[in-house]
Amino acid sequence: MKIIASKENLVNALRRANCAIASRVMLPILSNVMFSVTDGKLTVTATDNEISITTSIPCLVEEEGSTTLPAKKLMQIISALPEGDVSIESDSNDISTITCQKSFYKIHGLSAVDYPKINDASYDWSFEIPTKDLVRGLAKVFYARSVDETRKLLNGVVLSILDGVITITATDGRRIALQEIPLDNVELKNGDYILPSKASAELSRCMDDGEKVVVSLNKSEVSFSTGNTTLMTKLVEGTYPRFRQIIPQDCGCKVTVQRSLFTNVLSRVALVIDDPAGSVKLTFTNGMLKISATSAGTGESSEPLEVAYEGEEVNISFNPNYFQDPLKVMEADNITIEFGKQFTPVKLMGDDGFLYMLMPMRDSK
Repeated sequence: MKIIASKENLVNALRRANCAIASRVMLPILSNVMFSVTDGKLTVTATDNEISITTSIPCLVEEEGSTTLPAKKLMQIISALPEGDVSIESDSNDISTITCQKSFYKIHGLSAVDYPKINDASYDWSFEIPTKDLVRGLAKVFYARSVDETRKLLNGVVLSILDGVITITATDGRRIALQEIPLDNVELKNGDYILPSKASAELSRCMDDGEKVVVSLNKSEVSFSTGNTTLMTKLVEGTYPRFRQIIPQDCGCKVTVQRSLFTNVLSRVALVIDDPAGSVKLTFTNGMLKISATSAGTGESSEPLEVAYEGEEVNISFNPNYFQDPLKVMEADNITIEFGKQFTPVKLMGDDGFLYMLMPMRDSK
């Protein structure tokens, strides 16, 4: 194998492919990326046997062939090279010579014969979705998934399709975040498709800048293709919780506040909390929302906000991190908080199609 390719193209390809490389691997070859040169292009492949990423770049082909190279070290080397064309030549012993201007490296690889086969799955159906909508939807919900490795169903993100609307959803059992994406003039089949946690996290990072992502599905696998890059992953087996049934249509009370103002006040008040299980309290009274916190080790804090609320006093307590997470990814200038009495769900809205729902802590009074 012998090619010449631009440093920029190589860095971009390796950055996308390296998203599939696991931090700990059982097989040494899974720490490598595979280079395959055919038809005037270089295809870079990486897999951890759960997700696989392939991406192609143009290159000058002097000799076709394939090899595998250590992914992270190769990324460091290519990134450090001077700007310009990079020559990569691999011999029969899978030793690759890398040169760029005066820079020279000789890197030991492993045979591509031993690399896991990335089979072309047979998909039942596919559809297209705007890349920005998919990336934004995943960012809006990913933080709400469970980090408990024993809860496989809740570790990932579900693509729930119902009546022409894709709802990207994550929950850990205490809170739920969802983003609805209606697709007009696209034929969709109803169903839930659970993406593993890693695929959900890396998908946004490895996609090309194409306008559309082609999503192809069958019962056990899904692929996402855009530009010259494809991510394939196994789906999580099981039935996702029926989240739509637990979302109340009307919580009873509703207030609207400026997102940046509310975020800043919440952050300031939470500074006194020195216990991970600590909470902030939202106290709603006529025309006022007071945010307060108390910590045995530090002291207390509070700050009021004027809001359009009329009714009896309502106190709701939350872990501040759980309330700040959605505020970090929302885009609307104003947010709406819906709440009821005592230990009832609280809804946070503002962005089109976005909903966040959280159960208060039981020390609410």
